[in-house]
Amino acid sequence: MLLYDKLQKMKNHEIWQEYCGFFDLSVEEFMQIQDRLMLEQIDLYSKCELGQRFFKGRKPESVEEFRRIVPLTNYRDYADILLSKVESALPAKPLLWIETTWEGGINPIKVAPYTESMIECLRNNCMAVVILATSNKRGHFSLTGKEKMLYGMAPLPYLTGITAHLIADELPIKFLPSLDEAEKMGFRERNKVGFKLGMQKGVDLFFGLSSVINKVAGEFGTASSSGGSLNILKTTPVMTYRLGKAWIKSKQRKTPIMPKDIWKLKGLVCSGTDSASLKKKIEHQWGVRPLEIFAGTEPTCIATETWKKNGLVLFPDACLYEFIPKIELEKNLDNPNYTPKTYLLDELLAGNEYELVISNFKGGAFVRYRTGDMLECLAMCDEEEGVQLPLFSFIDREPRFIDIAGFTRISETTISEALELSKLNVTDWFAVKEYDEHNRSFIHLYVEAGAKDVKSVVTKEIIKEHLSIYFRYIDPDFQNLKSLLGIDPLEISIMPTGTLERYYKTFGSRIRRMNPSHFDVIEILKFMRSGNKEEVS
Repeated sequence: MLLYDKLQKMKNHEIWQEYCGFFDLSVEEFMQIQDRLMLEQIDLYSKCELGQRFFKGRKPESVEEFRRIVPLTNYRDYADILLSKVESALPAKPLLWIETTWEGGINPIKVAPYTESMIECLRNNCMAVVILATSNKRGHFSLTGKEKMLYGMAPLPYLTGITAHLIADELPIKFLPSLDEAEKMGFRERNKVGFKLGMQKGVDLFFGLSSVINKVAGEFGTASSSGGSLNILKTTPVMTYRLGKAWIKSKQRKTPIMPKDIWKLKGLVCSGTDSASLKKKIEHQWGVRPLEIFAGTEPTCIATETWKKNGLVLFPDACLYEFIPKIELEKNLDNPNYTPKTYLLDELLAGNEYELVISNFKGGAFVRYRTGDMLECLAMCDEEEGVQLPLFSFIDREPRFIDIAGFTRISETTISEALELSKLNVTDWFAVKEYDEHNRSFIHLYVEAGAKDVKSVVTKEIIKEHLSIYFRYIDPDFQNLKSLLGIDPLEISIMPTGTLERYYKTFGSRIRRMNPSHFDVIEILKFMRSGNKEEVS
């Protein structure tokens, strides 16, 4: 029975129990589900080429033995099979392949196989998300299935593309624009058409990257202030009334019209690396507290906030979850040969940060896979709401990568290649992810620039101009940050020559090139201020 049929025939509390009943689990019950599904996956995995690669001729008899035998993995361990889509090497036949960015332009894409069972699990978890988006109290929600939903997702072959189709299969939701139309459009055109349709018909739901939701709100204000999209001849009487009321209100407060002035959303779902920094702003713009979810191409959709929207709770049936404590991650960053320890959900400590490691259930390809995603365990439970499971906050990618707005993923290799192609006389560098006054992320690149002679002095403007060109060449998604989201993704600071060498002589170790620790950056800034002032930019 489809969710829409259940909405007609079943009581809300029955539907809630079916899709959101996992909130009632104890940690012990959660771990029992994890163990059972992992043992089923081990059986499937032991019979395929990938399983033989990682199991080393042995079939683990328990989850504990599985974690002891199988090494931590990354995408390179699967690339030869997955990029060639060798289905015979997989634990189960995929129904489709989902795609995402791998490492900028160095390794352009990753693909992940999705089995029929994985898609069914994803379907149920997506329905839970839609229900929770329209809820602010346990067991209560306002979803009818006939809502109008602004299309803010990337189409197939990306994960959000299948998510939209799963929602459409279960509910007669009206997407603005329709799925068929949206999948033929580019990002900018989809937003423009969706905005116009929303102005005519209203909007009840919105789902997208936090960076995109924020951008749409900004364009809303610009378009509304100019009057370009406020054609009352194409709107319903209700929308015409709201437009007029919003226009008067904006004039009185001397600010642009915001989405909340026009639309009364039932629910808003957000995701992405910038969610934590943008959620308050999004709530102010849209007038509804966003429901954050956590999803990725390799793990699928694996977590959602509760009805209180104050922390992520993991779905028990998507993956086995392991966690690398930040202190173990730091050891691994300093020594790539060090194998970090992992812990299970029932072994975590509130207040600690962890890198997430997943093993797919239901015939998926990935085992003990390092996602590179950092989570903070906010609390071990929510006693007030009766949730016995840990609550998490998604922090960011692990330090070796800088993810900007969910659009591009910059690594040390990407930056090194851009510098080499540019032929600039940059002798040393490091990069930090920072945020501007609008809470939008960007790359702050600190460089030491040598000069062969007096006439070849390199300024930060020249470096930025050259690097922006080569970043766009290496990684096409880099250009989208400015053209689609209005983000200037690169800032340059020039350090006095010898700054990083002084750091090495003082502390006895080299600074990490990607996202060094806060302490390291502070010390570098001290060295910059104490250097030759004429060299500091």
